[in-house]
Amino acid sequence: MGSMEDWKRKAAEYYRDGLSFTDIEALLEVSRKSISSYIKSLPEYDQIRAARKRASAEKRRDYKTKKQRQYRQRQQGIPMAITGETLKREHELAVLELSRERYH
Repeated sequence: MGSMEDWKRKAAEYYRDGLSFTDIEALLEVSRKSISSYIKSLPEYDQIRAARKRASAEKRRDYKTKKQRQYRQRQQGIPMAITGETLKREHELAVLELSRERYH
């Protein structure tokens, strides 16, 4: 890559944009351990981490609410329609699950 300050600046930007340490590692070709220790040393790390955690919890809560509604409809005899949106969501969930597994 470039200089040490260059990758550190880019790593901080990528983390602020929501990328994971693993994604940043792939983009910058710097070890995950180096990226992790640098980003954790940033003064705003705790704030960024807390914001990401809140966003994730909100997204999860919305998803669970939507799923509970679907389950209730199914119990009441209202069939759940298979639409492009439901297929896309199923695909996204499968991709998320598979992308967590790393094959090396």
